[in-house]
Amino acid sequence: MSGAAGPGRAPLPCAARAAAALQLPGGAEAARPGVAVIDLRFPRGGAADVQEIVFKNFYTAFLSLRVQRAGPPGPRRWVTCLRDHRLMPSPHTEEGSQDYFSLRRHQMLCDMEQVTALRFILRQPSPAWLHFSIEELQVFPPAQKSPQQDFPSWLSQLTPPEQPASPHRELPDPEKVSTEVQQMWVLTEVIRARQAAARIGRFDVDGCYDVNLLSYT
Repeated sequence: MSGAAGPGRAPLPCAARAAAALQLPGGAEAARPGVAVIDLRFPRGGAADVQEIVFKNFYTAFLSLRVQRAGPPGPRRWVTCLRDHRLMPSPHTEEGSQDYFSLRRHQMLCDMEQVTALRFILRQPSPAWLHFSIEELQVFPPAQKSPQQDFPSWLSQLTPPEQPASPHRELPDPEKVSTEVQQMWVLTEVIRARQAAARIGRFDVDGCYDVNLLSYT
């Protein structure tokens, strides 16, 4: 999936090695199978949750991705998360050779949580391109969840729309809710009337003062 160079949030700190071409021994010179590998790791052997991977292609026709994840002590297995993802419609033409691509979590074949290393396997079967790689490689974490807003208690008891209604959970009584809203409206009107009376004053009668009600000191 081609797209922009970034999703608008800070990428994870990581270090990617330069693409290393795989070679097959044969004769005076090594044979070129058209496969290269890029390894990416996080600082100090850390792990991170991966939501999106963004990069710019450079004449790579197919991309596979393998990851290692944090787990019990001992050797960590490489797990294939993406297999032969096509970046160029035809390896022999320019189309897609320098496009930006975005790979998201839902496209992966495995879990992308607590990833400790990523291995990008690049393939270019066409002999037309002697050099191929991916550039501007960035890895992004999941977006932070927005803080929960405060709602009235009776609203928080409603069944979420994405969950099926439970037979043991009932909606608030409409008549009770209507009564509470009406009481709140009456209370608001009483407060408003008191505020209006306070602005008029205790001794104000139709905009005039009765001198018998005034006290002198």
